[in-house]
Amino acid sequence: MRADHALSSVRSLVPVAIHICPTHMTKDDYEKVIADLEKEGVHEPEGRLYHAAYGDDDDVRMFEVWRSQEDFDAHKDDLFATLQGAGVNVERVDVHPLHSDHPD
Repeated sequence: MRADHALSSVRSLVPVAIHICPTHMTKDDYEKVIADLEKEGVHEPEGRLYHAAYGDDDDVRMFEVWRSQEDFDAHKDDLFATLQGAGVNVERVDVHPLHSDHPD
C-alpha cells in the first residue's frame, strides 16, 4: 500500500464537527426542515453521530458531529435541497476535524 493512500484512508476516518450557518432561519423554519427531512426519510443519515440546533428563535443554527467528512458529503445535498425548499439560504458551513471524539 502506498503511503499517500494509507494517509488518505486515515484522514477519512476522522470525525468532523459541522456548523451550518444560514443567513436567516427561524425556529419555525427549522422545524419545517426537520419535518421535511423526516417525510423524505433522510432525517437520520448514516454516519451522523450528533445533531443540535441553537440560537435565538429568529436566528437558528445547527451543529453536527459526523463519523467522517465523507459521511457528511453523502448527506449534504439532501440537507441543502431541503433547506432551500424551505426558503432558507445557507451562508456558510464550517467543517472542523475533531481532536477528540469523546466528552471529557
